[in-house]
Amino acid sequence: MDARRLGEMLGELAHRHRISAMQCALRGPGGTSVARAGEFFAGEGSTAESVTLPFASVTKLFTATVAMQLVTDGDLDLDEPVCDRLSPWADAASGVTLRHLLSHCSGLVCDAPGEPGSAARAATATAAAGLLFPPGSTFSYSNAGFTVVGRLIETVTGMSWRQAVTDFLLGPLDIAPTFLGGAVRGGHVVTRNGTVPLAPAVPRAAEPAAALAGRVEDLAAFGSLFLDDRDGASRALLDDEAVAAMRQPPFDAAPFGLADAWGLGWALYGAGSGRWLGLDAAGAGTACHVRVHPASGTVLAFQADSAAGAAAWGDLVTLLRAEGPAVGMPPAGAAAPSTATGGDRALPDCTGRWVNGETVYRISRTASGTAVLEDDDGTEYHLSGHGVRVFSARPAEKPDTEHLGRFLTDPESGRATLMQFGGRLMRRAA
Repeated sequence: MDARRLGEMLGELAHRHRISAMQCALRGPGGTSVARAGEFFAGEGSTAESVTLPFASVTKLFTATVAMQLVTDGDLDLDEPVCDRLSPWADAASGVTLRHLLSHCSGLVCDAPGEPGSAARAATATAAAGLLFPPGSTFSYSNAGFTVVGRLIETVTGMSWRQAVTDFLLGPLDIAPTFLGGAVRGGHVVTRNGTVPLAPAVPRAAEPAAALAGRVEDLAAFGSLFLDDRDGASRALLDDEAVAAMRQPPFDAAPFGLADAWGLGWALYGAGSGRWLGLDAAGAGTACHVRVHPASGTVLAFQADSAAGAAAWGDLVTLLRAEGPAVGMPPAGAAAPSTATGGDRALPDCTGRWVNGETVYRISRTASGTAVLEDDDGTEYHLSGHGVRVFSARPAEKPDTEHLGRFLTDPESGRATLMQFGGRLMRRAA
């Protein structure tokens, strides 16, 4: 697909979703097309070089890649207990390894408890919070787990995470380092309120999970490391064994509703030669999405300066699928609750508090009996049952958007004691 056609798609979507800055890169066997759309790019002095948008959680892919470079060099071992490298480390989390951390199967809470400050304190506090489940048995997305990965990188290299990711990865890929919360080299974050210099936004301890920013060209260059037809320079940067490991799920632990499986850093969509790698992220009112299809040599990167970028991304994927690449996406939910299951009344008794560390979700029922979930950001979702355990959640303000979740019941009592939603595993507290 040429840049002109890609630009037409972006222009249509920027207008439809009222997004002031949107950019996309599509790499294929014939080369890379880049397109930008929105009012920002029509402004005086607004060039591609001046636009730096947050990668948000896509930062985790860069951190995972540096960790795998260190595994290749023998400085880290995927199956060595983290406690052998980091001290102090809670005995309750002694079974956690780098493989568990990179695949979000560690059992650690999603976010580091309290205000730990340094990466070392954050890692210690995360371990002290205990485990949600035995490592390797279940999937639960963990930002704090990548704080620990960052701390491992710092421990074995003697560098800060920033310096390590710059020297080992960004520099060789010719990506100018830009960190949220750090020094900026002429870059800007584009917001709906205009263009502002990058400002501190990510706590130092959480940087390995979400601190990078950049352009879609940077994401496309990074994604090319994981293609089947990658060049010799890419193989020198990350060897074939490391790439193969990152592209495969290490545990039988489904990331329910997020993807079909999860590798070491990458979300996985589909299987076999049709498998796509990817990650979806949002932060500071922006959106960032990346997809890689190793077999065909396709890389797709997308950024927007609005939370509406997630909806625009979904529409873009639909348009692209109609004209060529069947871009991998999360499993789709049912369009409406099945009347055979009784709608939301088919859900198990699920009212009360659901917790993951210090993150708390609440489920209640309205006077009409509708189950309503309120997350830690205050967003309300109306729940509809699909069978005994699976549910769809529709934001009250965006009922056309649907997310999948499920309850896990205790085999003895039959009571719902665990909930998987938004990638997190939540324990029932009351």
